[in-house]
Amino acid sequence: MKPFDKTRKCNYFPMLTMVAFPTLLFGFFCYNQYVKTIPFPDFSHRQPFRESSNSTNFKLQETNKDDDDGNVRVVLPLEECDIFTGEWVFDHGSSRPLYKEDCEFLNTMVTCLKNGRPDSLYQKWRWQPKACSLPKFEAKILLEKLRGKRLMFVGDSINFNQMLSMACMVQSVIPPEKRSLSYANYTIVFKMEDYNATMEFYWAPFLVESNVDPPTMRDGTVEPIVKLESISKHGDNWKNVDYLIFNTYIWWRYPTVKVLRGSFEDGVTDYVDIDQNVAYESALKSWAKWVEENVDPNQTSVFFIRALPGITPMGSCV
Repeated sequence: MKPFDKTRKCNYFPMLTMVAFPTLLFGFFCYNQYVKTIPFPDFSHRQPFRESSNSTNFKLQETNKDDDDGNVRVVLPLEECDIFTGEWVFDHGSSRPLYKEDCEFLNTMVTCLKNGRPDSLYQKWRWQPKACSLPKFEAKILLEKLRGKRLMFVGDSINFNQMLSMACMVQSVIPPEKRSLSYANYTIVFKMEDYNATMEFYWAPFLVESNVDPPTMRDGTVEPIVKLESISKHGDNWKNVDYLIFNTYIWWRYPTVKVLRGSFEDGVTDYVDIDQNVAYESALKSWAKWVEENVDPNQTSVFFIRALPGITPMGSCV
């Protein structure tokens, strides 16, 4: 392990990314649950949300409750609030971090304090939607929402760490003998026995098939070659999942992408270099077609994490 370099700035984004998305996902679950149990008026022809004299009529009971730090957390129904539009705010309260770095499931790449980082303020940031606030995170509420269901992260190392982060957020309320983390070839599964539920990660860095798909090729030493129209090999493992979360950050690492001519099964190594944007668009079309043909929206909720070019959402403190 490399010694900690005090002159080197450590990227804040890894821990923010790991904590934020599970929290946002938890917020979505809570909103979805409220919408199903509380009658709301028809907003199908509404104007964009704005404060008005009657808007408080639709606020939930939780509006009048304070959090542990005395701050009123306004919770609005899903129809009224875009929880994905907002900003990062520094939280001085005692509710952060949502878990400690000594969580047994974290890998050394994202345990900055263990690797010598002298401060922990990066753990105090939280996501604040523009027009409302996320409900306070409660592990047992999330677990009840996941009862009898499968939640799967699909993609590269970003989603791998998202899955581990979510496991850390709930593990404290699950007896050790009732939780387990197992590693298979492409899949990592966190099992919660009392809830008959799983959180899973499936390794498919480009979503479509590539020569770096095998877990033994995760070290980044091999230049990737992709098969843009081939996705069912992975997709067959994504079926019958209740929550699917995809990400494709790794695509932004390459200005051009090697695209295979032929198939990996036939041992073909002939490829052509294609502009990243063109190849990425083609891969997303293959992914969208798979979702359309194989996902029942009445059973499965699909999320897609969009990473922006030029922003590195993962880093390391080692």
